[in-house]
Amino acid sequence: MGLFDRRKAKSGGTGDLSEYEGMRVEVMDEETGRLLFVARVRLAWDGSLELQTISGPRLEGVSGYLPVVMRGYEDSVKKAVHMEAELTPRDSSTWRVSGLRITGKDNDRAFYRQETATGGDIMPIRQVGLDSEVCRLVNISAGGVCLLSPEEYKVGEKLLLRANPLEGLQLAPLICVVRRVTRRKNGFEYGCEFTEITPAVEDAIAKAIMDMQLKRMRRE
Repeated sequence: MGLFDRRKAKSGGTGDLSEYEGMRVEVMDEETGRLLFVARVRLAWDGSLELQTISGPRLEGVSGYLPVVMRGYEDSVKKAVHMEAELTPRDSSTWRVSGLRITGKDNDRAFYRQETATGGDIMPIRQVGLDSEVCRLVNISAGGVCLLSPEEYKVGEKLLLRANPLEGLQLAPLICVVRRVTRRKNGFEYGCEFTEITPAVEDAIAKAIMDMQLKRMRRE
């Protein structure tokens, strides 16, 4: 039995993600919900669908089907895409996708969130050039950040964030939009979505999160 030979492929039709070629997806174990790796969707030369790993462990000596759930983000309609599939390894960094099913779409960016406890500073875009305010990051994903600040901002307001939230991740200042505001005892908690972010920066954040997950798994 190979490492992932715990289940045969599920029956059912295969979905079509060709319109999502290039989408970054986070791949989680179906049984445990554990983040396995981050990849991009692409079409193989033979027309089949595959995932090219961006970050995560190399696939050495594995065989059989790996049932997974996946989450991506469809920029054209600003919705998260939730999927199920079975994967088989093609090489050390590529998975073949079969039995693909779209299980839902919603407005949540749905990226995997990594807790952090670092500080940073924020500044409303309308006040660039003035003093920035200290904030504390609660968690971060490739799609956005949750942060705490004593200052009050409004939903829809754009903020300039300067922070290095994860080990090995050096970020230039990022623009984020306030999507959610929750009043806390000593200030406000903000759920913010990154905007004007490049795929390269998204990939760098996803890789740093994956690296932290791998380190945690090795300690367990």
